[in-house]
Amino acid sequence: MDEKKRVREEVLRRRDALSAQIRARKSLEICLRLERLIAECLSTDPASEEAISHTDAKHASGSPGACFDKPCIAVFSAMRSEVDLSAFVQAAHTRAWSVCFPCMLREAADQPARMALYRVTRAQLDRARTTFLDHPLRCLTPATLERNGFEAVHPNKLDVVAVPLVAFDGQGNRLGYGGGNYDRLLPNLRADALVVGVAFSEQRVEVVPCEPHDQPLPLIISA
Repeated sequence: MDEKKRVREEVLRRRDALSAQIRARKSLEICLRLERLIAECLSTDPASEEAISHTDAKHASGSPGACFDKPCIAVFSAMRSEVDLSAFVQAAHTRAWSVCFPCMLREAADQPARMALYRVTRAQLDRARTTFLDHPLRCLTPATLERNGFEAVHPNKLDVVAVPLVAFDGQGNRLGYGGGNYDRLLPNLRADALVVGVAFSEQRVEVVPCEPHDQPLPLIISA
């Protein structure tokens, strides 16, 4: 655990040191590659499997995921110096793809917080920003989100999940923030869901310290 903390602090310092201009340029490149990857999965062209070559995940194997008609995609709202997926969200809405964001929920004051996913349409983006996207650690009740018109999405309805991370290595091992939210989400996805880590190349390390229960990501896009 001490090694995870050390790596997390070191990589976060590195990521935070990137200028806003560099983060914006790299984020846009990642957004374009993520859009292309999903579009290729939608294609009936057998070349869709070549999408793997667009990532830094040399450990990837098999096809990048099942084909789907209009995918339901889980993204995230950038916190601190994370990859900004705003350009991808805009492109996804233009393509009529369904976009979901995580929100922290707490049923009651004495209950632990948990992460859930909510669909956000293009028309709902501004309301979503003020309600929870601009406050990623704010805990809300499901009733509050329902009153604001946001629909919960079960993990088994997700076709694609873009996963945030702190650090990654060449084997696809991921180091998160330590909250375990995605560790709990990923096992509940369908087997054919496309799971893609997104990060800046500066977040890559030689080896991510892992525990026996940690599972590597099949794909990681970095720039």
